[in-house]
Amino acid sequence: MKLGLSGKTVVVTGGASGIGKAVAKAFGEEGARIALCDINEANLDATEAELKAAGVDVYTGRADVSDYNAVESFARSVSGYFGRIDIWINNAGIPSNKSILDTSPDEWDRVLRTNLDSVFYGIKCAAELMKDTGGGVILNTSSYTSILPASRRAAYAATKGGINAVTKVAAGELAPFGIRVNSIAPGTIETPMQSIRPPEEKKKAVEKIAMQRPCDPEELAKVYVFLASDAASYLTAVILEVSGGKLCIQDPEAPWKEAASGL
Repeated sequence: MKLGLSGKTVVVTGGASGIGKAVAKAFGEEGARIALCDINEANLDATEAELKAAGVDVYTGRADVSDYNAVESFARSVSGYFGRIDIWINNAGIPSNKSILDTSPDEWDRVLRTNLDSVFYGIKCAAELMKDTGGGVILNTSSYTSILPASRRAAYAATKGGINAVTKVAAGELAPFGIRVNSIAPGTIETPMQSIRPPEEKKKAVEKIAMQRPCDPEELAKVYVFLASDAASYLTAVILEVSGGKLCIQDPEAPWKEAASGL
């Protein structure tokens, strides 16, 4: 299958670690040119060195995605460096783990600015450049939380649900310019953010998944590559759940117990 990604310029926000880093590496393996932004300069430098060692043409810049001017400046610097932007991935985000009663207005605003406002900024900045160069692809990192929210995740769930809505609107509005817009809604992914969860909490999360395991970041990254590629040329406005069958039935662990017992 021809993916048509060699030589494409791919921007990944929050690309210095976790899902973003895995996505950047996956596109680099396809021969794409990679531009990364992040607020963690140490991680950014380390990821840049790793990609360059693998022969990837990479450009990096520190940018706070909750600041429109910073996103716009980064987009224009990437366009100036590589000549164009073909694929833009809005991946940067922060978690929230407080009940509504314990969440301050400032904390609520911070999560929304970082997770949702940044996606609007990225879509706007990328589309303004892409429409002048024949189109492109924009991918947004949503979450399974947008499908079924969890307690203590009100701010986070609000941002991810908002991302899904913005994705659909953007897909419709930008189609005349040859720009496809889709979202990926990951379930439980084995990232550094997940590794700090208590073992009993991780076990409980896996029991809700039909495949009875978390997803590797590299496994998830292949979905981004597919959606950005020529193989997905007729896909837009899609919210693609990548959860391993999380809660596809009420008791996902039951078939495993039955299979183990020979029933």
